[in-house]
Amino acid sequence: MKLRKADEMEKYQSDQSAKFGFVFYTVALLSWSLYDFFTEDDSGWQMPILLIGCAVYFWTRVVYYRKMNK
Repeated sequence: MKLRKADEMEKYQSDQSAKFGFVFYTVALLSWSLYDFFTEDDSGWQMPILLIGCAVYFWTRVVYYRKMNK
């Protein structure tokens, strides 16, 4: 089995599915965290996981943006 480079359509499909997956997990963790906060006065582990995931996402975007523009 040989690996090959993805063409434009495969890259687009991969980017779209990653974007929708990220949005889904962000909304799910945010709503779960808010629900727990209002019902139990504690946001639990959902909020730190959400914040770390967003930080990693935006940090990698900055790194790749700077890498592309050097």
